[in-house]
Amino acid sequence: MTNHATDLDADRLHGLLSGTRWRSVEVVASTGSTNADLVTRAGSEDVDGTVRLTTDQTAGRGRHSRVWSAPAGSQLAMSAAVAVGEETEHLGWLSLLAGLAAADAIDEVAGRRPTLKWPNDVLIDDRKVAGILAEYTRAPAGGVAVIGIGINTVMTPDELPVPTATSLQISTGSAVSDTELAAAFLRGLADLLTHWPDDLDRLSAAYRERSDTVGQRVRLVLPGDQTVTGTAVGVDAMGRIVLDADGREVVAAAGDVTHLRPLDA
Repeated sequence: MTNHATDLDADRLHGLLSGTRWRSVEVVASTGSTNADLVTRAGSEDVDGTVRLTTDQTAGRGRHSRVWSAPAGSQLAMSAAVAVGEETEHLGWLSLLAGLAAADAIDEVAGRRPTLKWPNDVLIDDRKVAGILAEYTRAPAGGVAVIGIGINTVMTPDELPVPTATSLQISTGSAVSDTELAAAFLRGLADLLTHWPDDLDRLSAAYRERSDTVGQRVRLVLPGDQTVTGTAVGVDAMGRIVLDADGREVVAAAGDVTHLRPLDA
């Protein structure tokens, strides 16, 4: 197992995030799940504006309770808590915004231009470099969303959890600064959140530009294992994927997407 070093620096992050909505930045050596930490605390304290980060997440979670594991130091895991009050109609957008922020941050810090696979994957060269999980919980002062992401940073080929994954080091040939990457992501997320939920047209345009799903022929597996094949034509105001399935419109809030080859390929 490779011994991965990290430069994740809490004091430097505080400085880089000064003036943003993130009022509390917590860097921990190791934890089970940064998302679970904040969701639990939201029940008894005000966590709005709190960010929790680590490079050793031992029990990371994805959608449908899937486990997302990584050797210590090889992945940057971050969760950010956002008070959303009674705004639940557009919560589906929060995962999409995290994807946008991650893509922009990787572009800025690592010099690669990722694409987004709806609803929660960040891709480089069609391989997953980051996964996202946004969770909603009720708190004493109202609803709170915890937006979590894990970015494979210096993971080596033999450490990849699946053959369809990659890391920034694999795709760029060099390591990136965990601190710089975290700061770029959190600054970008804070900026995008200023437009949510009041300017969804702007966010839709930004998402469409980065999306590798919109415009593609896809297979969508819905909850209950129902399968729909069609062309992804957009994302609606609630962050749901919209498919043209042979002239029939299908709108889905959740599901697993597989990108298919064009019919004429």
